[in-house]
Amino acid sequence: MIRWLRIAAKATVTLTFIALGVIVGLFLVANAGWVAVDVPPWLEGLTAEPKLQVWLPGLIAGWLVAILAVATLLLWSMYYLWRRRQYEAFIGRLERELARLRNLPFTEPSPLEDLPEDPDPGAARVLAAIDQAIDLDDDEAEAR
Repeated sequence: MIRWLRIAAKATVTLTFIALGVIVGLFLVANAGWVAVDVPPWLEGLTAEPKLQVWLPGLIAGWLVAILAVATLLLWSMYYLWRRRQYEAFIGRLERELARLRNLPFTEPSPLEDLPEDPDPGAARVLAAIDQAIDLDDDEAEAR
């Protein structure tokens, strides 16, 4: 369903651009003359005359390019913000998952049936030796 809508939207946009191109082309062919354009007062220092003769198709093309540039910038900024929000949401989900995994031993401890029935005597000797070594280090640190 979504694929069909995407294809229809692309076809509509393409046909619209073709139609606009034909209309603009016919308009420019019919009005290919020169027009007088008034120079604004704040730009009079750049030109010698208060009115300039401008080729109408060039003037229209300039306005179209300016409009397309602004529209492209607007669409790009909207797309950028949308992607940034997606990335931030994704990072938030990853951080929540990481926090859940960090707290896993406290929230979901190992069930008792996973522990061995009989304690391992070798592990008990190692842990007792580690405890004695820590106690000796603490006693030496207090003696200093």
